Amino acid sequence: MSDVDGTAARTPDPTVDEAACEAQAVRRKAEHDQEFAAFVEESYHTVERVLRSVWWDREVVEDALHEAYLHARVEWSKVRDHDRRIGWIIRTARFKILKDRHRRHREAAVAPEDLPPAPHSDIADVWEAQETLRAWLRQLPARHAEVFQMSREGFSNREISRILGLAETSVRSYKAAARKGLGELAERAGFTRSVDRRRQGERRGSR
Repeated sequence: MSDVDGTAARTPDPTVDEAACEAQAVRRKAEHDQEFAAFVEESYHTVERVLRSVWWDREVVEDALHEAYLHARVEWSKVRDHDRRIGWIIRTARFKILKDRHRRHREAAVAPEDLPPAPHSDIADVWEAQETLRAWLRQLPARHAEVFQMSREGFSNREISRILGLAETSVRSYKAAARKGLGELAERAGFTRSVDRRRQGERRGSR
């Protein structure tokens, strides 16, 4: 075999390389599409609940979510490496809502909704309980409601502070204030706190 023949035999075929790169890109895109679809499915309702604890206009929240997830899909190669992807979505959606509010010169304070008309001694229906809590959250300061809802969704104090740009001491303070405010609203609506029920039971038992 000549030197020329040997060199030619060792030279890679550019067509083969291009086809391999293209196939790899197709596989990577399919993997990212699958990952992103799973992420949307598992995170959407959590983010929606967090946002609606502050902004109860469903259309505004859905528009912000739609834009945030579209942005996430475009930037998925970066977003997928975040340690808390859902926090990225929350920040992006919040920024979108706030930007729209400022652009439209909306008022910062919104009139709270009325409490549920009829008090209940016990709420068994999950949907009704969620709507009741949502109505009460709307009567708290927006930051208190937001922190409280994120805590309910399983975010730690450190994660909440990082996502919302708050000190951890502020997060703890807002959570405590939210619990106190919700407790007062619950009592006003006719609910009995579990602590009070326990004390009543202890008093009856001691007789």
